[in-house]
Amino acid sequence: MYGLRIKNEEETSSQVPLKSVGVDVTIKGFVANVQSTLTYENQKEAAVETVFVFPIDDQSAVYQFEADIDGRHIVAECQDKEQARETYRDALSTGYTAMLLSESDTSGDVFECKLGNLPPHGAATLTFSYVIELSTDSEGIVTFTLPTVLNPRYTPPDFEMPPPSDDAIHYTDVQYQMQFATKVQGQHLIKSIVPKMDIMKVDLAEDKKSANITLNDAGKLKFDHDLSLTLEYEDVFQPTIILEKGQDDKEGFLKSDVVMIDFLPDLRSVPELTEAEFVFVIDCSGSMSGDRIAKAKETVLLLLKSLPVGCFFNVVAFGSSFKWWFKNSKKYEEKSLKEALKLQKSLKANLGGTAILKTLESLYEQPLHTTTCRQVFLLTDGNVSNTNKVITLAKKNADNTRIFTFGIGEGASTSLVRNVAKVTHGLATFVTDKEKLQNKVMTVLKYAMQQPVVNLNLEWNLPPGCTAINIPQQVPDVFKGHKVMAYALINGVENVEEDGQCSIVLKGDMGKENSIHYTLNFDLLSVVKSDESFPVHRLAAKTQIKEFETSGDDSKRGEITLLSMSANVVSRYTPFVGVDKDKKELVDGSRLQRRDSFDRVMYGCSLELAGFMGSCGIDDLQLCSLDSSSNQFYSSNKKANYRRRGFSFSLGSMVPDKLRNLFSRKSKRKSVSKDPSETSRRADSMDNMDECMDEADDCVAFNSNSRVSQDDRKLHPSSIEHDGTSGVMTLIDLQKFDGSWVLDRELAKAVHLSEDFLKSKLPDNLDTSVWATALGVACLQKKFGSEKTLWELIEKKALAWMSSQNLEGKTISELVTLARDVLSTPP
Repeated sequence: MYGLRIKNEEETSSQVPLKSVGVDVTIKGFVANVQSTLTYENQKEAAVETVFVFPIDDQSAVYQFEADIDGRHIVAECQDKEQARETYRDALSTGYTAMLLSESDTSGDVFECKLGNLPPHGAATLTFSYVIELSTDSEGIVTFTLPTVLNPRYTPPDFEMPPPSDDAIHYTDVQYQMQFATKVQGQHLIKSIVPKMDIMKVDLAEDKKSANITLNDAGKLKFDHDLSLTLEYEDVFQPTIILEKGQDDKEGFLKSDVVMIDFLPDLRSVPELTEAEFVFVIDCSGSMSGDRIAKAKETVLLLLKSLPVGCFFNVVAFGSSFKWWFKNSKKYEEKSLKEALKLQKSLKANLGGTAILKTLESLYEQPLHTTTCRQVFLLTDGNVSNTNKVITLAKKNADNTRIFTFGIGEGASTSLVRNVAKVTHGLATFVTDKEKLQNKVMTVLKYAMQQPVVNLNLEWNLPPGCTAINIPQQVPDVFKGHKVMAYALINGVENVEEDGQCSIVLKGDMGKENSIHYTLNFDLLSVVKSDESFPVHRLAAKTQIKEFETSGDDSKRGEITLLSMSANVVSRYTPFVGVDKDKKELVDGSRLQRRDSFDRVMYGCSLELAGFMGSCGIDDLQLCSLDSSSNQFYSSNKKANYRRRGFSFSLGSMVPDKLRNLFSRKSKRKSVSKDPSETSRRADSMDNMDECMDEADDCVAFNSNSRVSQDDRKLHPSSIEHDGTSGVMTLIDLQKFDGSWVLDRELAKAVHLSEDFLKSKLPDNLDTSVWATALGVACLQKKFGSEKTLWELIEKKALAWMSSQNLEGKTISELVTLARDVLSTPP
């Protein structure tokens, strides 16, 4: 639950009302600092212990956690995990108020804070702060997202989780005031700011150097979507270099000088792959029902149509089980494409949970078909409890498989999506439900077709007496059109007085014969100076910590601990802990009781959870809760009396009224039947799930023991699949595997002209397929210019095919121009 919870046996009276939530965001260039303040009151007659759980981006550097309790101020600090937990327990046992903030052991994008011994009738104000890099896409759009949705985490049956705590954790229903404010400032001129919610108001200063974003009506804020906005700067691709000076009164990492650089290297010389294998891994779990599976289905069509002739390809659909479309990857040709398109039409969100680990294990058992790295596209909205195992498996196979990940919808695990891509030298992309998945996937496909740049090295040429240490140690992967952001510890800056001229040089190899060499010159004495809150230091520390954590090297734990404590940034092994030693308030043991059983409550619920439950089947649903003592998600395969409640993992929200009754007994939404006969009927129908994709002769299905339902739509109002196809997709669907079109009735219908009319305009002696292809290209250019991202590779393949044909003395450009004229002329 995103918010404060109380441990107590009496559920109805166990309320710690949340009075207000304040979020202040400051965006400077490509860095955001977020401070969240939450005020609560304990209206009970006894001291209580509370638990505060919230989602956060995996790359965020949480550097501050404080509490104000009845006028006393507690400041937490980083300690080793075992020591921090012992400190917390000892404080509570002796009656001191204490707090513990820790990262989940299984995923870096979930945090939990315990606040123990909150005095009776006392007030508590919790404040936590973090900094995060802002992502920039290839078009220069900068995105800031405040996570407010935490979805259920699927736990595979064979994944062992620690047993739950004996503490009974109950959720409180509260009303509170919400305040949200964002300031944008810095050295960049602002072209535009586009909020993703209508209730967000933007005030842009006349000089375009700053802006304020606030909520028009906080009462209308719904916590089923993250708070997000995009920015566009005038000079977004200009290099930025920030020098953040250390302070002499600090210790360790914060005493050093740190530089942050971001730049766009010139990669126009990077060639395309001459041979390639593409594997598309598609999430078909129940939570993907509705618009998500419709978008994924259309995206697969685009991917299949856009692949280069001669490559190898395969598709695997996964949920609780997984299905390979082909036993092994097939060469991309007319026959294999027809088989794949037949299967593409049968994609449904009916495969239950999200067993990513088993699917990837099967992927790595597949033989490689080229000498180059296999290119994998992983599309998922999923959250899993074994995130770290998935990342470790991906890293072990990074030498032969590069994974491009796509997190679909609100609440997709940033830890899973970012780190699987990072450790395999791929690229992570997040797509909200309101954005076009197809556009983003097609952009990434172009990156996947580029020759990977390996053996990257970032060299610093500094003034005499200065040295630099790169952070991270491994230079971030580079892609054409994408900025590189890195850090470095700089020693000796104080010795530079007059000549601060220096440079960085990015080097890398492309295959055996090609290489890149990019140089950026700058003056160390004239770079931008950062503020005293150490945002660059915190981000550099977090970047290095994440590199160590995902290395798979357990011996790095000591280095992680030292760096985390030195920079005061939370890591997997170092929570925040704080103790108020000014006042004792013993918890009344008779009121704070330990229960023998742990009520398994659905940990999280976006509006998609109804479909998730319906697709998995209540008897086999793996529900996850966060164990408050071990920071672990817990699941059980045993049948239990699950509590179905509507939770929105919102910014400090406990249980908003509109979502509270989503699965309550009084809810109008249809719930899962518990009647034995109904359960049996559903189970029988689940056994038939394999029928939808067994039409190809050599389609191989791998099934787990999980049963799934095909009747998702009865449980999820938005799961009606879309059969309609847009005009551009109709045209793309008609293209053949080699890039050509056929001059027939279907093409004529797609371009809104008669077949006879098009044939009457056929140039003398020109083959009809060449003319049809010119018409197809002309139609894309003329009618769908705004959707070029979708068809750019389609056009490229068509033009390549035309270049190999007899054009009867005309050029490709002449034929396409002639075709455009025909399309503009009514018959």
